[in-house]
Amino acid sequence: MDYSINLHETIKVSDFVKAETEIDAVIYRQEFEKYRQTYLKGKSDHDLIFCFIFLQVYIECFLHQNMRRVTEMEFKPPRDHILTTWLRGERRKIPQKMDDFTANFFSPIPADVQQLTDLIKGRFDNISSIRNLFAHGHKVASWSDSDGNSGISPARSLLTEDQMNQSIAEVNELGSAWSDLLDKVLLQCKALRRVDDFKFLKI
Repeated sequence: MDYSINLHETIKVSDFVKAETEIDAVIYRQEFEKYRQTYLKGKSDHDLIFCFIFLQVYIECFLHQNMRRVTEMEFKPPRDHILTTWLRGERRKIPQKMDDFTANFFSPIPADVQQLTDLIKGRFDNISSIRNLFAHGHKVASWSDSDGNSGISPARSLLTEDQMNQSIAEVNELGSAWSDLLDKVLLQCKALRRVDDFKFLKI
């Protein structure tokens, strides 16, 4: 008795696979740390200028990148129109993005969430105003003349270790507020299960 079975199967599989690599904002933090260590050894104004520039670039890229990542991971179909809208507005500045980000998760926005958002925007504005002086060609100079008069430009007056330490403290306050905001956002999420990977590590 023949119990053999002849099976003929045709399987058609069409898979779409996407592999993406992204350069992380941490590269700017590494540059900041490199210039900070060099400055602490040599106290060069040139190194301090780059400290301020890379510190601001890092925090701006960190916020842009992680708002996008959270939005991508949370707003899946059929709610992906929120992500589409977000990506269309990628060139928005940080203050507007912060408002739009929180509005995607809260309606109305609770007072404690608004307080965190305002703190982040305020600290970011402080850090950016310093960076902009150096990056946009403002005079970095001090002078004296034969009559005994002397002066210092606004940008040059910021080139102190105390100002660098103050800016680092403000960045850490911003980062702490960002991490607290993410904890509140997580409670509103339907797809995203954790936010630890998007939190700020203290400088």
